[in-house]
Amino acid sequence: MALEMEIKDLIVFSDSDLLVHQTLKEWIIRDSKIFSYHCSLLDLANKFRSLEFRHIPRARNVFTDVLTTLSSMIQHPDELVIEPIQIQLQENPAHCLVVEKSFDSRPWYSDIKKFLKTGSYPPSADMTTKSFLRRLSSKFFLNGEVVYKRTSDLGLLRCVNEGEADYLMKEVHSGVCGTHMNGHLLAKKIMRTGYFWLTMEHDCVVFVRKCIKYQLHRDVMHTPLTELHSITAP
Repeated sequence: MALEMEIKDLIVFSDSDLLVHQTLKEWIIRDSKIFSYHCSLLDLANKFRSLEFRHIPRARNVFTDVLTTLSSMIQHPDELVIEPIQIQLQENPAHCLVVEKSFDSRPWYSDIKKFLKTGSYPPSADMTTKSFLRRLSSKFFLNGEVVYKRTSDLGLLRCVNEGEADYLMKEVHSGVCGTHMNGHLLAKKIMRTGYFWLTMEHDCVVFVRKCIKYQLHRDVMHTPLTELHSITAP
């Protein structure tokens, strides 16, 4: 947008310390899916005469909030022609679109998705199964081809299949910003990120048990399981 406006000198403010240092080539990019975005950014940066990146703490990042408030208060006159902005929505994040591995098996939410979409049941379903499927489907929401899990606070969590769940556990647990947390915290963090599958907590516990780094660096409890009693006289 700045290039289309023929802006030659630009100062970019960001509250992401990681993004600024990676753009300035002060920190190394270890995530392969971010490297392509970094190369595109450098190509755009070469088209400016002067381009500067500055980090600003989030507590002081009120400039964007002020612009948003002002834009909502502006009254556009009727004779002003505003060209519409075309936005293309993707069902998956950009880095998920280049994943080469495919998963041919049906996802766990396939029956729920089919019921929400067409109201039909599986061919071999009996009365008990149909009743259970109706109750279970009431906790989910279908938007296009994407199934979401409703939460108690009226939020929506995107349902993922087995392959996407493995990728999420690996990325959140031991990715660029991973902290090698335990299984229960890993499941909660994935839910806060906005994803869900039925066996999330069990799968996260099993995944963490196979992580060598977590087994080496986790907090080791030195307290005995039971209270020790002396068997000698004082």
